[in-house]
Amino acid sequence: MLKGFIVSRYTDMSGSYVCQRLIEEASLQNVSLKTVGIFDSYVQNDKLNVFDEDELFDFGINRYKWNRTKDAFGRYARRFYNETEAFNRYINKYEQVKDLRSDAFITPKSILSTANIDFTILREELGLPFVTKGLENSEGKEIHLIENNDDYSDLLKIYGPVKEFLFQEFIAQSFGRDIRLFSIRGEVVACLTRSSQSDFRSNFALGGSIEALELNQNYQNIARDIYLQTGLDFLGIDLLYGEEKPYFCEINVMPGFKGAEKASGVNIAKKIIETIRGDFHE
Repeated sequence: MLKGFIVSRYTDMSGSYVCQRLIEEASLQNVSLKTVGIFDSYVQNDKLNVFDEDELFDFGINRYKWNRTKDAFGRYARRFYNETEAFNRYINKYEQVKDLRSDAFITPKSILSTANIDFTILREELGLPFVTKGLENSEGKEIHLIENNDDYSDLLKIYGPVKEFLFQEFIAQSFGRDIRLFSIRGEVVACLTRSSQSDFRSNFALGGSIEALELNQNYQNIARDIYLQTGLDFLGIDLLYGEEKPYFCEINVMPGFKGAEKASGVNIAKKIIETIRGDFHE
């Protein structure tokens, strides 16, 4: 029997849809899987307190992206999903827009800086309005639509002079809606559109609605290209609607799939466990 663990916030993740679905599907496929909490762990002499010194699992699944404690878990698994170096690199939105390219999407104009950069520069380079993104935020947090100098001044008041942002042109035709692809090793297993009637952000976590979207070859090409460049096994890819082809928004190295499973009817948890079992020829 394969034996694995999920790195998450707490050891008890009974309230987490993703963790519980993965454990449920693992059990159905004769795989032992449990959660291990970052907040219940500590590292001493490069060893984790939650495992025996010589304990080795077949695999680990990382569902936590903050801090350095999570990086110590990789040594306790024969395979780690997603691999730690790529996971840590592509948490950062600047690394994403700097590295990722595809003929199937357009990369928005972007500037990396703190909120101390002169507003005039951003206005002239990106136009108005423009979008600010925290580099490692999730669920739509730290994302703001800047329409004027007052909005921009508020950004400095809220976050201070040190925090870096990715400033990007605003894609008006995608206001309140975007596209989410759930990719497993470059294959799109669920294609969805997310929308909001009240916010320029369409995140499901912020109350946006989600519906299945017809998959096309362009979306498949995007997933393939990003997988070849990142090596990330399980990935959420967010795109913005464009006139001729989509704009790249961001990738999510630990995507949730509660809304995706319900909207698409695809058993994403099952496909993840099947992929892992296949790596061990089981």
